[in-house]
This record gives sequence, C-alpha cells and structure tokens, in this order.
Amino acid sequence: MKSNDRSLPNAMALALMVFTSTAAQAQDFSYSAFGTIGGAISNQDYRYQRFIDSDGSLMRDTVLGAQLDVQFTPELSATVQGKLAPSARNDRDWDLTASWAFASWRPNNDWLLRAGKVRIPLYLSSENLDVGQSYEFARWPTEMYSIAPTTDVTGLYITRNWALGNSDLSLDAYSGQAKVWVRLNTRDTGTSFNKYDTRVSGSVLTWRAEDTMLRLSAHHAVTRPDGGPLNPVSTQSITTPFGPIYDSSGTTPKIRNDIITVGIDQKLPGNWRIMFEAERNIQHDTDLGANTAGGYIAVLKSMDKWTPYVAASVLKTVGAPARAHEALSQSSVPDLVPGVTDVINAGQRRFADSIPFYDQHSLAIGTSYALTPHSKLKAEWLHTWVRKGSAMIDSPSAGPAVSNTGIDVLSISYNFAY
Repeated sequence: MKSNDRSLPNAMALALMVFTSTAAQAQDFSYSAFGTIGGAISNQDYRYQRFIDSDGSLMRDTVLGAQLDVQFTPELSATVQGKLAPSARNDRDWDLTASWAFASWRPNNDWLLRAGKVRIPLYLSSENLDVGQSYEFARWPTEMYSIAPTTDVTGLYITRNWALGNSDLSLDAYSGQAKVWVRLNTRDTGTSFNKYDTRVSGSVLTWRAEDTMLRLSAHHAVTRPDGGPLNPVSTQSITTPFGPIYDSSGTTPKIRNDIITVGIDQKLPGNWRIMFEAERNIQHDTDLGANTAGGYIAVLKSMDKWTPYVAASVLKTVGAPARAHEALSQSSVPDLVPGVTDVINAGQRRFADSIPFYDQHSLAIGTSYALTPHSKLKAEWLHTWVRKGSAMIDSPSAGPAVSNTGIDVLSISYNFAY
C-alpha cells in the first residue's frame, strides 16, 4: 500500500484549515465507515476493466473508506472522506486518497456554498459511488460510469434549492481542477500511465420527488498533459515502399470535451424500479480522443431482503476517432523485408491502441441480499459482447486486438456502511 499521493494533502488543505482554526467551537461531530470486499473472475486470459481475468481479482471492486463530518455552527461545516482503493497511477499498488475534503456554508435552506474537493454529480449515484451498500448493483454499468477519468475535482460549488410542494429542485454550478492519471495499454509496449491537468466546469439540474429522481447535467473539460508529450490531432497516410502507413499529424497543447448526461430513477408499483442513464461525450481539438455515446437501462424488483436486477448497457466511439481507429486497425504492410515490416506493423498497432476506442454492449443479471440494515451480499453474472474492439481490454501482445468476442464475468461482494 502507498499513500504518498500529493493530491491528498492538497485536497484536504482547506477543510483542515477550517478544522484547526475552529475546532474548539465545533458543535457536533459525526463519522461513518464503508467498504466493499469484492472478487471478480472472467472466462478470458486477458484483462478486462484493468483487473478482471481468468485468475480472478479482488482489485476491481474492493474499496474501504471513512468519512468525518464536523458542524461548527448552524451555517458552517466541513467534511473529509478518505478511501483506500487500487492506485490510479499503476496496476499494483493501493493508495489512500481523499474523495471529499471541503468546507460548507449554508446561509439558509435555499443556498449552499462548498469549497474544496467534492464529487461532481455527473451520474445519478455520483454522491454515493464508493458506498456499495447504498445501491443494489454489484457495480454500476461500466459503459456509463467510465466516461470520465475522474469525478472528484477541487474547486468551488454553488447549489440553489427550490421547495416545490412534494418535491424539490436543485441546481449545482461548479468549477474545479484535478490531476488525472490516464491508463494506456498497447499490445507491444504494455501498460503506461500518463498524468494530465484537467479543469472542469458545469451545471447539474436535479429534481427529486418521493418515487422519482431526474438529473440533467452539462460539463466542459479542458485537459492538458502534465509534463508528457502533446496530444496528436489527426492521422495522415504516408506512402512507403512497403505500402501506405499511418502517422500522427499535428499536436495540440489541450483537448476540450463537452459531456452531457441525463438520468432517471423511477420507483413503480409492486416494488419495481426502473433506472436509465445516457451520456454524450463530445471531443474537440483532436480526431484521436474520447468521443463516445453510451448508457444503460436497468429493471429492479425488491422482494423482502432480495433485490434482483437486469441491466443492459452500451458504449460506442463515434465520429472521427471511430474512423481513425478503423483505418489503423486495417493497416498492415506485407512481410517483404523481415524485421523492417515487423517494426512498421508494431508502430501501427501502437497507434491504433492509443485511441480510446469502444464498441461494446453488456447484459448484467444479478441480485443483492440485505444481511442487515447496514450490510449486503451481492452476486452478478455479466456478459459483454465486444464488436470492433474496446480500450477496456488488454489485448494479448503482438497479435490482433480482441474483437467479435464475448466476455463472461462472475462477481461476488460483501458491502457495508456504518
């Protein structure tokens, strides 16, 4: 385990300043702990979603965390939430990081101001994403919940609430920044992690009633490499004695993304429940980045302590990145000069693998079982069908990228929150 991530003290700085300067005046303390111990195994030798393969792994879903809330005055409070989870910087270590570390000021019931590190309400369940006991899925559908490399940013958040009879409406506006590690796996060079600086701004509209939650969000992200190479802009075809090959053309110091999400969580008569989320991640400044459309629909049925569910999800890369990936995937020169053409084809494979490309859909069938009001057991069978490829797969080295295949995953987990 390692806990030397510099984002931890940086993210907690503001909240700790409030803690130390006004701790003597604190009116109330509360704390909680949560965690998931989860194992997953697939029917394939290669890794899927970073950790899952035929050997099985505890690293895909396991997380342990704790939260401390301090109320200084009726208007002023602070929250710190830390978690122990697989590192974002490599596939070996575990890191202790701060998910939340913020101070809150609520002058009245209508307004809330938060400063520090807070989770962006990008998804229906962003606020409780790490607390597996609070939801029924073994894991949230990855086709939806993987569109952003981070949902935790340090900045300023303003919330306006409106009471509407038997429901309430809230509008969140925020702007913040984060250090993000992006994982890249290629068939010839293996796995690497590149660091980026990201600034994200956006607004989120949420309507809550007794049986319904609706959420609509729009976000704008600007991402820059932190000390690494600049991002390529597009591809160009180069004529060689061995045939045409592709290379990158131009670079850009930043990449912009506009992300739009919509979600609904609706309870129905007879203890039925339906959930739906969809996203559109619009890429600017490069033809070789993340440009996706995806989402899921799930149906759940509560039966005493059991809650079985079925979820269908999809994620596809669209537009220029999809066309570039297809051209590179089909690029191969004949073996006219042993050694030379091997190098050329390896370069084409690395170029294709560097594009965050997705063409997959999944079906999950699972259930949760409430052991106590504070703990659950969960089990799920997941079948993912990959068509032209997926960046969630670590394809075997030197060979073709995994495509037109199915992956079966069995997951079992114990979840608690106290």
